[in-house]
Amino acid sequence: MATGPQQKRKELREKRLKAEAQAKGSDRRQNMTKIVGIAAFLALVAVAAIVVISTSGSDEPTKAVNEVDKLLADIPQSGNILGQPDAPVTLVEFADLQCPACQQASETIIPDVINGPVKDGTAKYEFDNWPILGQDSVIAAKAALAASEQDRLQQFVENFYANQGPENSGYVTDDFLNDIAEKAGIPDIDKWQADRDLPKWDQVLLDIDNEAVGAGFSGTPSFAIRNDDGSLEQIDAGSADDIIKAINQAK
Repeated sequence: MATGPQQKRKELREKRLKAEAQAKGSDRRQNMTKIVGIAAFLALVAVAAIVVISTSGSDEPTKAVNEVDKLLADIPQSGNILGQPDAPVTLVEFADLQCPACQQASETIIPDVINGPVKDGTAKYEFDNWPILGQDSVIAAKAALAASEQDRLQQFVENFYANQGPENSGYVTDDFLNDIAEKAGIPDIDKWQADRDLPKWDQVLLDIDNEAVGAGFSGTPSFAIRNDDGSLEQIDAGSADDIIKAINQAK
């Protein structure tokens, strides 16, 4: 029998999935559904082809490695925090690395936030992995958290998004993650491999889940300002301007 928190998370997930299905009728999930409807065999071939494109280093990824490096150049990074440690405002994002909407936000929202209030020292950016789409998301989240041990989490996240495949299609393999780690410039790949299995990540991810659910979030990406007492104030983040306005108001 599901506990109260488990039932709440289940209800929130169902609500998120329903909203996502309604809002993203033309996204990749719908495209994959059309392909699956043709025939089971052709669907397997199509998925395999997309995974190969996503993992084998397309010549034109969503965001090239050098673009990621340029975006994050000279910005201090510690664990899951990007920006000056003494920045007066903390922006929090709850995200699932498999989430197409999170990938879109990484292209249309996050660069302006980083190039603006993060780079000028007004805000620091806290990235919290909230793996709500399945086991592949958990595996990806732990790999990203392992990158945070060497202060390369944001490079890992951005390069993952640039090579994101269809969710839960099996593309999040060791080879895929190793390729992302190398693109992210993680200095010690052997250490990163070992750190992926650290027992502490289970509690870290549970704490993130509890905080996101407790704050009333039902899907990813979700944004908030972290108050001085640690509480979260939700942001209606339809654009970078919305987030920057919230940051300026919180100063």
